Amino acid sequence: MFTLSISPIAFSIGALNVYWYGIVYASALLLSWCVAVWALNKLRNNGVNVPSKEVFDKFMFWAIISIIIGARLGHVLFFDLKYYMQYPSEIIMLRNGGLSFHGAVISLVIYSYLFIKKYNFSLKLFADILCLAGALGIGIGRFANFINQELYGKISTSNASVIFLLVDHMPRYPTQIFESFFEGFLNFWILFIIFRLKGVKIIGTGVIVSVFCTVYSSARFIVEFYKEVETYVYFDAIALTIGQTLSITLFLFGVFMLHWRETDGLLKRKNR
Repeated sequence: MFTLSISPIAFSIGALNVYWYGIVYASALLLSWCVAVWALNKLRNNGVNVPSKEVFDKFMFWAIISIIIGARLGHVLFFDLKYYMQYPSEIIMLRNGGLSFHGAVISLVIYSYLFIKKYNFSLKLFADILCLAGALGIGIGRFANFINQELYGKISTSNASVIFLLVDHMPRYPTQIFESFFEGFLNFWILFIIFRLKGVKIIGTGVIVSVFCTVYSSARFIVEFYKEVETYVYFDAIALTIGQTLSITLFLFGVFMLHWRETDGLLKRKNR
């Protein structure tokens, strides 16, 4: 059993506090960016039409902005709308935690669609690259939830339990770590192996997207059973969390992608 006593504040510069939450998420976005650049370089060297580094850097800058805004609005709308209606000033207080993966996905999809329409790139290629890179970001980002002592699990008698001192003194499932491994690192490792083995033959077919969605949603659905959750959605006699409900939709989308695997003639196009 482990007691988490780390302060959410990493260090201070005068009156300015720098939080671990921001540091971890910034690291997750940066490393995801690096993975995307590496994958694009590999594709470019194999004759695939992908954005230049300058164009992709521009895309990523605004993509990160859209991810943050969408993740926050998703949390507000999906998980705690009543609270934020009462305290609207809390919406911009990112350091207090509260970012929704599903909200981030929705905003990123919208921005990516507008981007590829402007530059005429393949939507499925972009989606595959972003899922590959995003899986690593999820694995790292969940540690921000752990340090911030949020999204914790139910009370447990397991030896693997963690006591979150900012919550109470009860041993709980470290569901943030479960999600970090299964939703993030394991997912990334599977996608990385697929990309390394198949490379340009698989990218742009939607298979990467499909695997990402099915692995993430399955892991999220199961881990939610161990998470301390107050809000449920009721389907007759079945009570599911909001996270589980959204994950079912994502899982079905992943299954659908398996039936939408036509390539976009990527190898026939020239680099831009």
